[in-house]
Amino acid sequence: MQGKILSTQLISGDDGKRYEYDKNDVVNLGNKDLALLTGSQVDFVSFDKRVAKSIYIIAENVNVSGILSADSISSARAKALWGLGLLFFNFIPYIGYIIAIVGFVLYLMAIYSVSKAAASKSLFKNYIIAVISGFLGFFLLIPAIMLLGSSEHVSIGTSVIAVLLLAMIALIIATIYGYRMHAELARLSGSSLFLWAFWIFIIAWVLLFIAWWRFKKLEKR
Repeated sequence: MQGKILSTQLISGDDGKRYEYDKNDVVNLGNKDLALLTGSQVDFVSFDKRVAKSIYIIAENVNVSGILSADSISSARAKALWGLGLLFFNFIPYIGYIIAIVGFVLYLMAIYSVSKAAASKSLFKNYIIAVISGFLGFFLLIPAIMLLGSSEHVSIGTSVIAVLLLAMIALIIATIYGYRMHAELARLSGSSLFLWAFWIFIIAWVLLFIAWWRFKKLEKR
């Protein structure tokens, strides 16, 4: 008999009846998350009127809402990959910023899903602190640097120094909590690539900042 998965415990058969089932009876489930397979077509046998056995998934359904709402590892991975992918489209005029914001939200949801799945009380909190501190430090640092580099003869005021110090403090906090978040991701996943990505990003940002700081003339060809 064939039917459709309604939930992690219920199948709607083509005969109009509903059958309960156990996850262990899905023969070809593998490492897939059953919660994300709602709507998938299955083939099964039933030895009574209520229970499905020997269940085979014959046509998977892409459950977008399930991916977004689930807190499983496969759901988190999907949200993170989509989020990182969408962040690359920020170069598109106007609409690129909207796409990038969607990507950021998806990545935020991915970190939240991992923290829920791992029952971690610090992962998501560290990420939020790192993001807020990073944005704050960036938006404080840019005007301070512009004022400092606008003219060699402009005196450095107390307010500029204060803003610069606040920016540096915020960026240091972002770095500390960003490291904590990536270190926990590396520990939970068993992959040191998360830490490598963090340090490479920090080094790249510092080099880019230095390059712009030293950019004071154009060499025309």
